[in-house]
Amino acid sequence: MKTIIFDLGNVLVDYQPEVLLTAVSAISQSTPAQLRQFAAEFTHPFGTGQMPPQDLHQKHIQLAGADPHYPVFVHAFCQGIFRDEAALEYALALRQRPSANGQPAVQVGLLSNTNELHVDWLHRHVPELWQLDAVIMSNEVGLMKPDPAIYRLALARLGATAVTTLFIDDIPENVQAAQALGISGIVHRNWAETEPQIEQWLIRNTR
Repeated sequence: MKTIIFDLGNVLVDYQPEVLLTAVSAISQSTPAQLRQFAAEFTHPFGTGQMPPQDLHQKHIQLAGADPHYPVFVHAFCQGIFRDEAALEYALALRQRPSANGQPAVQVGLLSNTNELHVDWLHRHVPELWQLDAVIMSNEVGLMKPDPAIYRLALARLGATAVTTLFIDDIPENVQAAQALGISGIVHRNWAETEPQIEQWLIRNTR
């Protein structure tokens, strides 16, 4: 069986961090540029689940003058994520493709650098993601791309081998890390390019 693992943001959903920064700025005393400067400090601990979202909120209160009401902060922090209907439909349809013996030919996984607040949002607004064969969120496993360990974990969760797996991500560094482990990779720029590349990979790897 072939395995395809997708990144999430700007691959299966549209993610616009500038919209998030603008929304958080609107409930703070800091500009989007100022928020971007200190956000890097929290990316890894929040993205690996080491920092609870309530602590992130407190940091924003202290450093950015954010609104002290937690629900207000959560709402702002989840702005900038949008469904991509065509991408979601394509990923889910891949799982329905039969092989010559009528069994599924492709299993599909998700591997995302994300955080608890965004995962909660996704559960509410993009629940079909959890129809995929494996969903690996960085905050739930304590690892982030491009750490090789998270790719190995994805392969293990899917029962897949590197040589029969394709990984798609919009960040070249993340794709290169997968390729270093023997996984095929596509740097996603747009679906007009990516979909034909996936189909070509499937044809080349037909057994």
